Amino acid sequence: MSRKKRNDLAISIISFVFFGFGISLQLKAAIGQSVLNALAVTLSYTIQMKVGTILNGINTMFFISYLLLRRSRLNYKDAIQIIATIANGYIINLFLYQLLSIFTVESYFYRIILYLIGIIIASVSLGAVLAIGIVKFPLESMCLIISETYKKKFTAVRMSFDVIFLIVTLCLTVLSHTPLQIREGTVISILLLAPLLGICYEFFKKHLTMEE
Repeated sequence: MSRKKRNDLAISIISFVFFGFGISLQLKAAIGQSVLNALAVTLSYTIQMKVGTILNGINTMFFISYLLLRRSRLNYKDAIQIIATIANGYIINLFLYQLLSIFTVESYFYRIILYLIGIIIASVSLGAVLAIGIVKFPLESMCLIISETYKKKFTAVRMSFDVIFLIVTLCLTVLSHTPLQIREGTVISILLLAPLLGICYEFFKKHLTMEE
């Protein structure tokens, strides 16, 4: 393995851990979540499981769907994806239920700040992960293969899933009387996540993928 590949792998692992930390800060803030995380939190209230474990299940379902749609043999990148998918949930559980459980944030203003910090950390780390390209995320991979297979725009496919997550979350909230997760945090995520991720992705694509 070349020095650059080793560096890329190390940066991907570190960034992946920070991505889990950023998501955990958003969950800790408890002011509403991005639509996928909102679904995971709502399910955690409904079936009494940890959020990271539920995200593991959801991402595994997406990954299996991606493999079925792709219709090709498994390769080493798929093995990396499986490991990353499982690790992501455990990282979130570690931060959320162990390390971040030692303090509480009572002030609404500080919870907003905590959520914003979480989005920034998640955007920066995810931008690095996506730019390097060693680790991919199951939902995005599945949306990409759907768009290629059925000749649909990737953004339209991805947005369709967000709409589905939103509807399912709201229905579960009404039926199970769980705390509402589609709130101001959801709006903040919609407004800030894509622009921040785009900026971070372009930055790391330019600086991390340059040839030595």
